[in-house]
Amino acid sequence: MNITVIYNPAAGGGREALLCRFVAELERQQARVRLYHTTGPNDATRYLQSLEDQGDCVVAVGGDGTTNEVLNGLAPGVAMGVFATGTANVLAKELGLPKKPEEAARVVVNGKSVPVTPARLNGRRFIMMCGIGYDAWVVDGVDLAIKKRFGKLAYVLAMLGQIGRYGERRYRVTVDGRPLDCFSAIVTNGKHYGGSFVLSREANILRPQVQVLLFQKPGVRFLIGCLTALLFGRMEQVDGVASLRAGKVTIQCEGAEEPIQADGDPAGMLPAEIEVDELAVPVRVPDTFLP
Repeated sequence: MNITVIYNPAAGGGREALLCRFVAELERQQARVRLYHTTGPNDATRYLQSLEDQGDCVVAVGGDGTTNEVLNGLAPGVAMGVFATGTANVLAKELGLPKKPEEAARVVVNGKSVPVTPARLNGRRFIMMCGIGYDAWVVDGVDLAIKKRFGKLAYVLAMLGQIGRYGERRYRVTVDGRPLDCFSAIVTNGKHYGGSFVLSREANILRPQVQVLLFQKPGVRFLIGCLTALLFGRMEQVDGVASLRAGKVTIQCEGAEEPIQADGDPAGMLPAEIEVDELAVPVRVPDTFLP
């Protein structure tokens, strides 16, 4: 098996020792490994696009942002693997991927491939989710220095810093041609959010549709109720939260520049056009994986 490993040394504060163990196990499993260290934002995508032959599988070693870059450089038909060493690692949780490098390497070589259909946000693919409103404000407001040193604490501080703004912007979200209004929205391909929290029990990462969660009531009290429900995996049970399946979503906001987040990183500004991709990506998972 020919494997290209893309390693982001900035993810999670650097995990070189884990990387070495991961690569060593790949080689013990008779894989031929090509290793690349990224040097900055979007470098993984550029590097993969420059290769004539990416191998049988490209493995993202880093966080969800690294996986997103690999996804956008991946050639058709090439499998994608993930060894998560970042902060939230939402995709790894979604797919039941192991944390130990040796086990993760054995999944890449000896596991199975499942078809995961990404979506496209203004033409760029994302594999887990994108969001606008409060969700995007939090991602946009994360202090990268605090994130590098303290991990998830940076997101908690950003959440507290942005919570008072919720409700100040109204968005028009068109879901498969149906126009709806909301004060925040998350378009998700999978169930998980922020790591181990369950955002949507209706979502299925193997289904070629996204799940759209619309937060349709204003007010900080409503938002706090939603965040509390998230802790218990009951977001879709909150009165004022709509959950809809979709193949195409557009989002607009008049009168202000509003950020978008995708797979946990800033992803430009509104308006947004989101469509389920035409092609599924084979992703390496444990033999025991069930959606």
